[in-house]
Amino acid sequence: MPRTPQQIQELRAKVAQIQSWYHRIDLGDGVETPGHFRMTDYLAHYHFPARLDGMRVLDVGASTGFFAYEFERRGAAEVVAVELPSWGDHDWTPRYRREFEQKSSGEKQNIDREVMRDGFAIVGEAYGSTRVRRIWKAIYDLRASELGQFDIVFSGAMLMHVRDPILGIQRMRECCKDDGRLIVSISTTMPDAQEPIARFVGEWNQCNWWQMSPRALDDVLKCCDFDRIENRATYTLQDVTGQFHDPTYVCHALPRRG
Repeated sequence: MPRTPQQIQELRAKVAQIQSWYHRIDLGDGVETPGHFRMTDYLAHYHFPARLDGMRVLDVGASTGFFAYEFERRGAAEVVAVELPSWGDHDWTPRYRREFEQKSSGEKQNIDREVMRDGFAIVGEAYGSTRVRRIWKAIYDLRASELGQFDIVFSGAMLMHVRDPILGIQRMRECCKDDGRLIVSISTTMPDAQEPIARFVGEWNQCNWWQMSPRALDDVLKCCDFDRIENRATYTLQDVTGQFHDPTYVCHALPRRG
């Protein structure tokens, strides 16, 4: 049903209450979330199937939900969106963690609400979502015994934020059907290098750890029981101001069977 002017005003007010948006998402009726990245501009690089009817999709590191709701829009039967239980559960450096622990419980709860929870919920409500559900886990805690397996496992630009991306890929492989696929993007370095290079990009207050060359990610995926790499693409991710530029590599990895 079309929104009334009052409903549009109420939606704008809800969006404005959130000070930290990652994705810039069109909610319709001229309402757009004020996020840093308009991922609609980059969808072609991901080579998603046009339709996902009947499929289960696992979105690892869903943030404010652009990709999770895009999978639902394409017809996925179920989308499980994984996010960390709290801001403090990131793989922070000791220095940042010491500073973070000095915050009051109220300040920590507000960060979790602003950054980890409410934005995703507002987008889902605006879309009338019925097939997306969130779970709260670190990537290292993903288990097929609990979640089952998925036709598509997706990880968008988050592996640079974990100290052990190889273990993270192993956990995602466990949750991927043998006839499914992992679609993964990562902040990349040296895109033309023939050597499998990982570059340390640690910053004490940003929870950044690793970039990989495309060859490095390909080799890691094969080491983690993915047999074939398809739909390889590179692009430069920019924020909406055009001031941030991040070379990005994306590919599809198909599991080794048997």
